[in-house]
Amino acid sequence: MALKNTSDSFGWLAKLFHWLIAACIITLWIVGSLMGDMENSPTKFQIYFLHKSTGIMVLALAVLAFTWRAANKKPGLPPHVGKAQKAAASAVKYGLYLCMILMPMSGWVMSSAAGYPVSVYGLFTLPDLVAPDKALAESMKERHEATGNILLVLFCLHAGAALLHHFYHKDGVLRRMLP
Repeated sequence: MALKNTSDSFGWLAKLFHWLIAACIITLWIVGSLMGDMENSPTKFQIYFLHKSTGIMVLALAVLAFTWRAANKKPGLPPHVGKAQKAAASAVKYGLYLCMILMPMSGWVMSSAAGYPVSVYGLFTLPDLVAPDKALAESMKERHEATGNILLVLFCLHAGAALLHHFYHKDGVLRRMLP
């Protein structure tokens, strides 16, 4: 398998970014949905720690994936895909990248404003982006949750379109991203 993309398929690095980010987002969304209802405990704080660390990892991976995407050719869509569908696919992809940046950034600002440091798997601690501010922390929490919901919708549209291409159109769009 080639490192770089070809006109027919994505290279192994693009596939690695894609599936690693997807697995992280699914995990983060599930954990994020559950942890808010948990009672304060050492387990809850450990889950928050892992959630923040993984969110920052998604931010880093998204920046790397976007940079890699910009530096490589992208396999084209099949000829039966119309201009409107191509525009929708592009909008969803760029929306996903935007959310993959805004989501962890809003979490980082929220943590900073709440007075909680963001440590990345205990390896290093990120600098606070803002001074403690309870109102800002609450505002960023709402934005973090809203961005998570938008990300979920875009994620489902992206996955749904891939499955539609695979099972209905049978055009190989999904196969070019599979390992």
